[in-house]
Amino acid sequence: MDDIGHRTPNPSRSAFWSAVSIGFIVWLTAALGYGFQSWRAVADQAWLQLDATSALAESVTQQNLKQYLRGFDFLDHHLKADAPALEHADPQAIFALLRQFRRMYPDFDAIDVILPDGRVVADASKQDQRAAQPVTEAYLHKLRQYPDLHTTFPKAAASAAGLAVVRLGFAQRSASGTIAYDLVADIDLHRQITSWLRPELAADMARHLQMGLVTRQGDLLGLWPEPTGPTTYAARLASWFRLHALFPSPRHPLVATPAHVVGPIHVDDSGTDRMAWSVLVPLKGAPLETFVSVPRATVWDAWWQQVRLPLLEWALLGVLLALMALRLNKLQRLERQRTLRLEQAERTARQSSLFYAALAQTTQALMGHKVGDVSATFEDLATGLCALLQARLICVGLLPLERTWVDMTACAGPASDFAQHLRWSIDGNRPEGRGPGGLAITTGKPQHATIEAPEFAPWRQRAQAFGIAGVLSAAARTQGGEAVLVCAYYSSESVIGPEAGQVFQRMADAFAECIDRQANIAKLERIERYRSARRKIQRGLLEATDAAGVYRVLAQTLVAETGANTVEVFALEGNMLKRRFIAGPLEQALSHLTDVSLQALARGESAYMRARVWNARAPVLIQTPSADPKLSPRWREQPLCAMGLLAGWPILAVDSGEPMGVVILVARDPHAIDEELQHLVTNILESAALALRQVRDRQRIETLALTDALTGLPNRRSILEHIPRALVRAQSRRRQVAIGILDLDDFKPINDTWGHAAGDALLWEVGRRLQTTRRGTDAIARLGGDEFVVVLEDLAGADDLATVLDRLEAELTAPYTLPGGQSTPMRISLGLTVYPSDNATPDILLGHADEALYDVKARKATRQRGWMLWRKTHPPSAPAAAAAHDAAAHGSLQDEDNATWKTS
Repeated sequence: MDDIGHRTPNPSRSAFWSAVSIGFIVWLTAALGYGFQSWRAVADQAWLQLDATSALAESVTQQNLKQYLRGFDFLDHHLKADAPALEHADPQAIFALLRQFRRMYPDFDAIDVILPDGRVVADASKQDQRAAQPVTEAYLHKLRQYPDLHTTFPKAAASAAGLAVVRLGFAQRSASGTIAYDLVADIDLHRQITSWLRPELAADMARHLQMGLVTRQGDLLGLWPEPTGPTTYAARLASWFRLHALFPSPRHPLVATPAHVVGPIHVDDSGTDRMAWSVLVPLKGAPLETFVSVPRATVWDAWWQQVRLPLLEWALLGVLLALMALRLNKLQRLERQRTLRLEQAERTARQSSLFYAALAQTTQALMGHKVGDVSATFEDLATGLCALLQARLICVGLLPLERTWVDMTACAGPASDFAQHLRWSIDGNRPEGRGPGGLAITTGKPQHATIEAPEFAPWRQRAQAFGIAGVLSAAARTQGGEAVLVCAYYSSESVIGPEAGQVFQRMADAFAECIDRQANIAKLERIERYRSARRKIQRGLLEATDAAGVYRVLAQTLVAETGANTVEVFALEGNMLKRRFIAGPLEQALSHLTDVSLQALARGESAYMRARVWNARAPVLIQTPSADPKLSPRWREQPLCAMGLLAGWPILAVDSGEPMGVVILVARDPHAIDEELQHLVTNILESAALALRQVRDRQRIETLALTDALTGLPNRRSILEHIPRALVRAQSRRRQVAIGILDLDDFKPINDTWGHAAGDALLWEVGRRLQTTRRGTDAIARLGGDEFVVVLEDLAGADDLATVLDRLEAELTAPYTLPGGQSTPMRISLGLTVYPSDNATPDILLGHADEALYDVKARKATRQRGWMLWRKTHPPSAPAAAAAHDAAAHGSLQDEDNATWKTS
């Protein structure tokens, strides 16, 4: 195990650079101070010139403004007399007046008289009779809102003409308040500035300073001293002002107080770098930029003259201090080295004791872990170990079986963000597999690496950012083959001694033993849970009343107890293995598992998985079914391709051991079915087979209890359960139900003459004929002896009932052939009642049918038909009345049925 010592800086180098740093700071402070003073001296000179220029501009503006106002009053006085006739006045006369006025005031560049409709009456400018431009119309609109003289700076017009213009206007109103005419004059500042504003610079400043005036649109109006040759300085400065132009908003429309705006500005004049200061001044109401520029070389020369001597002095002082520091550090070097060796030994001993204390804490915490998930315990333990070992980060990872990447289980420490992108692997072809964690798992030995080690290269940069100097890793294997990885990332303050690796390995072994204990406890709990589940499903299967219920309980329980995604149950019906129930979300995906015949299963031609299970009569498990080429291509498509396990069990008959069904189980986890769970599923399927046999036995018993043994027809109990359901159906469908009791006439002589065997054969034949003639909705039962019950449902009226009864009588009265070959005729008596005309309970309905039976039997000598309907008032049992009743039976039945439907 390598030792990592505390990194000690070189004392002599530190002293030298300390002295150099102190000297540089002192020199820089002095240089900045002297440079700032020199800079301010040059700037103060420039500001004096700017102030003088601003004061001059303000004075001239006030004087000229008063003169312009007097001229406007004079011109307005001459025009006002002719104002009503301006539209018809001689333009030449007005033009002459304007020319005269322009000679008196040469500052005006253009003078116009404009009517309210925008037409120019007279014009004294370079271009006579010019039309009012859009910008002029906008100006007139603004002018007419004020009663007095108005001025503004038309930026668009000035930029288009390339001039700096001040526009003065006067709107003349009539007595009624309407606009009579507008008087507008434009002043060109180019001529004015060159005529009265030319600042003179002192002789000593003329070499360095240069002044000028620029409009807010960047047009240069003047430059002093004037350049002797072509220069790009003025153009560059003008372009800068144009780029940084601001819209002025003075309180007074004509004169504003000068205000400093920017400085310094860097411009270049043919290779000469200049620094300029500027001020905003209004001249005749137009905002102009006055600037003063100084060559940068002049500023730098003044600054260098101030700082060169202090720079040399402080540089010599710094060298002297550095030599003294080197001498002093040389004397202390041996003492420092001895002290460091002692501290190294003390830290190593202290760190080793910390590791033994960490081992004791780990063993105690893991031994005291209660049953449950170990992640929380590992997380708490990692936090405690990080505080005890003073580590930057403690990580615990788990490598599952047949996996190459380690899953992080716990992580704690000040550098926990470092673990967000931290991964370990056992793949030697990847950098994560060649790191300390991967080597600890593959070699089974503790690994120690500093950030300078080659195996730590992928994480070096991020580790330095989190203050990590190295890592100590150890891994251990569990009984199940999983690997537990424990990593401690320490800082440069920690010292890893030779015993730290072995102690850390014992800590990893303690983590693995804890997982083994939890696995054994979980195994015991799982076995107990399986036993409980088996008892539960056994109760559920035994309580099922039919085969469908058994299949449902079987599939749903297997999904709940095995963790399977889907369980599908196939059962044998006749010669086909058919799907009976499916539980889980993969029903649509498993739709290709169709019904298959026993011959195909025996030959293995189709249904590969079911055929294997059926023929093997034993469980079959296929891990990663998408990789099995014998399975359907559906297993290589979504969502089945994501499943990791396909398993199948046969359902074997209890008595013969032959297969009578197949259970297919699909799970995402390839290890979802372990050995204990296989035994559980096998026991559950044995219970299912026993439940199926119990269901069949119960159904057989119920069938015997509800069936007549001689004729195979339902017996009295069965028909009594059927009649209430028939009445409910008739009421909901608004149909009629006829309930009748049928008796064979003169049946006893047959038993007496040919024996009871012949009588039984006759009864069996009667039952067969009744089954043949009954409709799908009808029910027939044997009460006992030679009496039968017929329930005729879904009758629309009397015609339906008469048709059915006539066909029934014709079938039953046909000659019978007895077992000895004898042929004998047979007559029947049938008494009926019709619901809902006879709206009574089932027992009363049967009683009414029995009364009708006695009536028809009493008339068997004179009757024309063998059946009769029950009525509330019976006719006397006289032969004449019987004949009259038989003659009118059909008609009375029709009338009664019609009355019944009206009542319903």
